[in-house]
Amino acid sequence: MTSESVSRAFPALESDLDRVREIVGMADVPSRSELAPLTRQPAGHRHLIRPTLALLSYYVLAGPGRAADVRAVKAAAAVELLHMASLYHDDVIDDARQRRGRPSVNIVWGARLAVLAGDLLFISASRILSELGRREALLVAETAQHTCSGMIAETADRFLFSRSEEAYMEVTGAKTAELLSLACRLGAMQAARDPEAEEALARFGWHLGMAYQVRDDILDLTATTGELGKPANSDIMEGVYTLPVIKALAREPALARLLRRGLTAADAERARQLVLSCGAVEEARQVADAQMETALRRLGGLGDPRSREGLAGYVRSVMSSGGKAAPAPVTVPAPSPAPSLAPASVQADVLARVQERLDAWLLDTGLAATPEEARHPRWNAMASTAARFWPDADAEQAETLARWMLVIAVVDDLFDEPGLADPGEIVRLRHRLALLVRGLDDGPPAGGAVATAMAQAWERIRLIQPPSWRTRALGHLEEWLEAAEREACHRLSGFIPSLRDQFALRVGSSGAPVFLDSFEITYGREFEPAVRDHPLFRRLLDVALAAALAENDLRTLDEDDATGAPYNLVRVLRHETGCTRQEAIDEVTRQVEDGFAQVDAILTAAPAILRPGDGGAASVTGMGLLRLARERLPGWRTLHDIDRYSRSSAGSETYLTRLRRELLIEYAETGAAR
Repeated sequence: MTSESVSRAFPALESDLDRVREIVGMADVPSRSELAPLTRQPAGHRHLIRPTLALLSYYVLAGPGRAADVRAVKAAAAVELLHMASLYHDDVIDDARQRRGRPSVNIVWGARLAVLAGDLLFISASRILSELGRREALLVAETAQHTCSGMIAETADRFLFSRSEEAYMEVTGAKTAELLSLACRLGAMQAARDPEAEEALARFGWHLGMAYQVRDDILDLTATTGELGKPANSDIMEGVYTLPVIKALAREPALARLLRRGLTAADAERARQLVLSCGAVEEARQVADAQMETALRRLGGLGDPRSREGLAGYVRSVMSSGGKAAPAPVTVPAPSPAPSLAPASVQADVLARVQERLDAWLLDTGLAATPEEARHPRWNAMASTAARFWPDADAEQAETLARWMLVIAVVDDLFDEPGLADPGEIVRLRHRLALLVRGLDDGPPAGGAVATAMAQAWERIRLIQPPSWRTRALGHLEEWLEAAEREACHRLSGFIPSLRDQFALRVGSSGAPVFLDSFEITYGREFEPAVRDHPLFRRLLDVALAAALAENDLRTLDEDDATGAPYNLVRVLRHETGCTRQEAIDEVTRQVEDGFAQVDAILTAAPAILRPGDGGAASVTGMGLLRLARERLPGWRTLHDIDRYSRSSAGSETYLTRLRRELLIEYAETGAAR
């Protein structure tokens, strides 16, 4: 039956479903509007099957010609909230990436917020039902108990070859049929008719739920990801052996040899083909059809014929949809290979002018001692690096950013130089650099090449960034210097942190806040606190940073092994777990791919979450920031170390050794040592 014919049978259905949506939308965190999308799904992407069943069950008994009583609408809304809560929790348990073709809540917001949001939805539903009456409250408690018991049993039976059809049917009844039965019972209860009619509708819902779940398990094997709105063939991969697989195991001995933990995608596909070819799917479909027939028989004698046929037609349309009602999926791909360093979006003549100016500036400040040294690969790439950060910048803007990023790179390299082998020198180096940073806003300091370059680079930034930004950025620089000092001392002592501490230490020494400050320069103004502190942006930053740092650890692994870099994730994994080098590389590679896939999911979902409803400045800024992040992410991934330890033309010392010694002489001459 089409939605149009359902509307003819039940003319108030659409308006009553709007009332349901309104109640469902009230389940959020008070006074925190930025968190409202956490407990809501995009409009148009919920079929509202369960609240529809609740309302139709009410109409069958109360009459289809008028709008539902407020109690029936509340009951229908509570059922939808219960269903949403179960989906949030299921996706966290399964580490699902998609739900109805869109990035799942746990991927976008993180598992902690997803679990808490699921709890909030469940409690909101429980409160509504407790307001309806003691019996309604007890029913939802019993249903939740059965559902949780079913999920526990199913989880305990993962990868169990001996799982029986009886065990499957028991779990299906508990985790799916009970909720559909509850929807029909709650709707019938609000019509206040005889208990036999209420029980008949509840049994109708239960058998419908059984048919629905068996059909859903069949679709997991027969439909495409696009039709399902979630990855197909996921049950086999996760070790959840559904009715078609259980039946196939009894027919195909080769299937048991394929099914195991750690199944590859190719093995899962071969297993799926075995299930499809042995007739097990058709047998399972017969079970679903039998359950559907039983459900429809339960409607006999209820209400008037038109209402009964309307309800029967609705469930037939749901069962015959074949998964095609799902929206087109939003792909969450693993990242493509990083592009080359040359920024195609920047005009070659602009890039050439910036590089020429940088070369002259390096010689003028003394960072480079010779023209050959000015063309050091680490410095020579800085113009194109700045252009990737700021692809629409003119030559003046690109040079300003390139100067600042070059100074940051020099400071970073100074602490990583292999020749820095004295802990006392590390402390003095950090102290001298900290003095330079503290004096940047007071005017040009006296000193050598690094002091001069830092002051000149900062002077340009002072012209375009407000005092509040400068205060915050200078604070980030000092914090970074302290972390760099700690990492250099850990390198000398041979210390390797635990996995628990690795990320915190790695974030500190990576200078992530300094990197973000540089990004704000390219944005043209300071981010509003409402944007900078938004939980979605903080989540995006955390995930992106973890993935980027792990990717960099893979790129620099050989060098880090040679120099004893303490925080490289591959080295930390090997140290803590005792795995082989290749095993650690494989694990970190998986984390990188997963991390950038999550970044893509967040960027995909964020526009719908942040879309400005009132044109507020914070929302507009947030949308602009999202566009910049998506556009520039491929370029940022190309930024990695380039020949930082190459020898200069002046003897055997690196340019870093020369600059370090100059800084330490300055430190002694200023009296700082005293």
